[in-house]
Amino acid sequence: MAITSIGRDGEDEDVVSGRAKPRIYVYAGTLLATAENAMRRADALLDVLALSGVRTAFGEIVICRAISDGYIELAGPSSASDLLQIAKLLREIAPDCLYIIDGALSRRSQAGGGITQNIILATSGETSAIPSELAEHLAHSLELLSLPELNREQKAMLNEAIEQLPNARVISLADQNGQTLIQKLVLPTLLGHSSEIAELISDNTQHLFLRGAITDEVINELLKDKHFRHLTLAVEDGTRLFINPRTLKRLKSRKINCAVLHPLQVNLICFNPSRSDGAPVDSIAMQAALRQVTDIPVLDLGLALV
Repeated sequence: MAITSIGRDGEDEDVVSGRAKPRIYVYAGTLLATAENAMRRADALLDVLALSGVRTAFGEIVICRAISDGYIELAGPSSASDLLQIAKLLREIAPDCLYIIDGALSRRSQAGGGITQNIILATSGETSAIPSELAEHLAHSLELLSLPELNREQKAMLNEAIEQLPNARVISLADQNGQTLIQKLVLPTLLGHSSEIAELISDNTQHLFLRGAITDEVINELLKDKHFRHLTLAVEDGTRLFINPRTLKRLKSRKINCAVLHPLQVNLICFNPSRSDGAPVDSIAMQAALRQVTDIPVLDLGLALV
């Protein structure tokens, strides 16, 4: 097994809130990618195998192996490209390792883009102590993370367009006399550029591919354009969508389907019954509500610190 984090994990106290946090215990043989300063805080014995060249606020990311059981801290890379670099180094050491990235819902996009294929989704009573509300929140998250894959022909055209212009943020596929017209647009970000994006949309547009973080504001601006309807909105994967249920409903009302280049699979949902204020949470009722909205296994793995 090989582990890293897109932030900082395993410290006994959250540096922002000051709240206690669960520590990370590993067994001998575990590979980890963590920053130099975090590595020094481990009580497990670590054997340094490689320096990654990836720099963070906590120092360079180091590839090491635990040679004893013990607690460790993770401070990993913050960008998708750095995660890919770390994955490459880990695979050179252990080609068949199970590569686990400790993520966060607010930073989930770093684990997308083909870097990961399977997800364990963690939720807790901190999100909501009301079973029905938590179930609605989970159902929406699962819908975004489980979007269907584009067909082979569509993926091939988009991947070829990306190879030709790697900086393209927007790619449109439109029918033109039986042929596919491909248009590409380079932007620094999607936000604030809806008018430029709309210029690539016409009545004949069949697919609009947006690359990057797609927020409610981005979608709501595009919905002002009359041509933004009856098409497929393609994204890299479900982690790129940061939209609420109302925005998703508006897309559906325009007959806009969402699809992805890189499909994800949620294999397990873990429920943490603890809350930071110490308020009790009915774990059995919560799990029952969550199971009403999904067939994916839901487990309470025991009380953890928030």
